[in-house]
Amino acid sequence: MLSLESFTKSVFTSTWYSPGMKILCACSGGLDSTVLLYLLHQIPDIEIAIIHFNHQLRGVDSDADMEFVKALGQQYGSAVHVISENIEAYAKDNQLSIEEAGSQRRRSQFLKKMDELGYDLIATAQHQDDMIETLLLNLYLGTGIRGLAGISEHWNSHVRPLIMIPRSEIEKLSNSQGLQFCHDRSNTEIKYLRNNIRTKLIPYLNPENELKIRALFYAIKESGNALNKKLQHSIEHVDNIVHRVGYVEKISLGMNRLPDYFSAIQKVIFDRAFQSISLSTQGLSSKHFKALKSLLGVDAIGKKTQLPESVLVFRDRHYLSFILEPIFKWKSVPITLASNVSFPFFTIDYCASRVCKHVKDANYFWYKHHPDLYILRRNNNGDKMEVEDSGRKISVNQILQEAHVAPHLKGYYPVMEYLGDIVWIPGIRTSSSAMIDLSTTKENEVRHCIRVQFQKGTYE
Repeated sequence: MLSLESFTKSVFTSTWYSPGMKILCACSGGLDSTVLLYLLHQIPDIEIAIIHFNHQLRGVDSDADMEFVKALGQQYGSAVHVISENIEAYAKDNQLSIEEAGSQRRRSQFLKKMDELGYDLIATAQHQDDMIETLLLNLYLGTGIRGLAGISEHWNSHVRPLIMIPRSEIEKLSNSQGLQFCHDRSNTEIKYLRNNIRTKLIPYLNPENELKIRALFYAIKESGNALNKKLQHSIEHVDNIVHRVGYVEKISLGMNRLPDYFSAIQKVIFDRAFQSISLSTQGLSSKHFKALKSLLGVDAIGKKTQLPESVLVFRDRHYLSFILEPIFKWKSVPITLASNVSFPFFTIDYCASRVCKHVKDANYFWYKHHPDLYILRRNNNGDKMEVEDSGRKISVNQILQEAHVAPHLKGYYPVMEYLGDIVWIPGIRTSSSAMIDLSTTKENEVRHCIRVQFQKGTYE
């Protein structure tokens, strides 16, 4: 039975716990997260702050939930960090369902805030009923071995201290302590698949055999975890086919042995890559698994497939590369602002250097005009750059091809535009019209310039 004593004992014996740690507790204002917040605040020697995500989906109800969570923060003496986004607009812009868009932005923004504030973990209030729902959802969608693990108590930067507690126990504790919480009507709307399982399937599980059914799901979860750990060790430490690059939004799977594994192991590998990129707890459906398998042959080089959560997968000569597409769709910026913007696979900064030292270095651009006249933007199909004084132009894509830029990055690669002309392909080539005239430059002359640095994995 859930109590303050049992919860404290569970936390103190958990592998993720350490005295003095800082936990960011995700709180929607609903029953589950309100109980979790109450329990965490009873644990000594940890620092708790609250994070709340306003999806702007329910008008005044969403705002009321936000104000309720702020009041909880005052009650507990905890800082409250509110993130508010128009999830409906984000879903439309990125062709996602409302569920996918909400979960994607919550995870991304929570992790970003955790890093900014220097917290150790994000605590969320999933419970045993959520774990059973997830297993059923995974089975419905066509799970592999990875999906049998359901929701884990501790995964990456997320911890779920209530994951083995039935929701009925959470309700009893809330009632005994007289806790107040908000009611989100969208949790019962059956247009969402998970809500369908929650409202239509779960209630029809035989109440007389409920304990046996819960024990069965727990056994499935434990078996799934054990199998996944074995496979993960073999794949990543023995075969070493998973390659992380310098930026977290890309994971590449090597083609050495991957095409030869039988389907169950391939499913585990694909699920793990997808979940690591999207931060989703769901595995891939049979449909998406088949789409990925179709990219394993050499005849699929240059092809791609779209996965849920805006994850795009490209096949090149050596890898299957998973990227989170919205992160790569960076916006055009004047170069005066470029140094204040985070780019997915490169950085731009201003510096001063002797011209003679880097005059032929394509990582440096020596601008002649006011910086606001230069625009840094993504490469577009049809872009060309002047490469000779005669005015001859070459396709930017051809130049990127010759420089061995990873195929899946060509559409996101930066170019510098000045008054409508491409004058610099960072790290590769400068237009003849924008190059420095050495005859008018002193050997030790110092000038301001722009410097670019690409992260590992940009070039093949």
